[in-house]
Amino acid sequence: MESEARYAWVGAVIVGLIALIAAGLLWLQGGLGDHDFNRFTIYFRQQSLDGLQLNSDVKMYGIKVGKVVDYEILPTEAKNVRVVIEVNAKAPVMEGAVAMVNRNLLTGLASIEVNNLAEKAPLLTKIPEGEPYPVLSEGQPKLAKFAERMEVVAERADETLARLNTLLSDRNLATVGQTLDNLNQTSAAVAQGMPELNGALKASREAAVQVNQQLARLGPKLETTLDDTRQAVQEVRGSVAQLRLTSDLGLQELQMTGRALRNASQAVGDAARTLREPAGALFGPAEGSLGPGEVTE
Repeated sequence: MESEARYAWVGAVIVGLIALIAAGLLWLQGGLGDHDFNRFTIYFRQQSLDGLQLNSDVKMYGIKVGKVVDYEILPTEAKNVRVVIEVNAKAPVMEGAVAMVNRNLLTGLASIEVNNLAEKAPLLTKIPEGEPYPVLSEGQPKLAKFAERMEVVAERADETLARLNTLLSDRNLATVGQTLDNLNQTSAAVAQGMPELNGALKASREAAVQVNQQLARLGPKLETTLDDTRQAVQEVRGSVAQLRLTSDLGLQELQMTGRALRNASQAVGDAARTLREPAGALFGPAEGSLGPGEVTE
């Protein structure tokens, strides 16, 4: 009996020690709650995974939130690596989040950076068909963006250098030199002609002064002449009106005179016919003579 009790106590002590050890291990690892992790799958197709290995850090906003727990190079698709990460449940991985590979340039070690693109979105919990975990999309790291921009800058720099080489060709340099020589010659000619040009400008100013003086003297005379001209024009207009009236009266008198002359001419014609036929005037027209307007058949 005593031996059985002794064995029971030993067993209880051993179980208690095991429980204490387990509790201590859990406490050292951060407690029971800190063992809550979420796993995600990432397919890397465009980024280099150099330096990435198991237990590599998974970060969010620069803070370590998990680690790499598995990876596999897919044999059915070139340049396609499936990586499984484990992220602390307290770190929110939202829908639309992307994963990028960041590499330490000094140590060469790589880590995975999870970036939530949306400020407010539901947590990523949907598991696609055929996948064991939710799938994170592959993002583009800042270094890759910088490299792409540098490539564009380098291409533009090459184009600029090519254009500069074309611009600074021997032919263009010779043309520029000739243009500069022509400018120097033109400047020298202008410098030589400056005295003559100054003299011409001075003479022009003097002539302008004289013209102004002459205009000042002739101003009153011109005004008097303009007044006389206006008066003469008015007199001419009056004379024209009188001539028009006189011509109208003369035309009427001429018309009356013309009618009188026609009447006198008719009377003279009648008298002449009477003188040519005195018998007709005395005894009337002959029996067979035609009257006015009659025609012989």
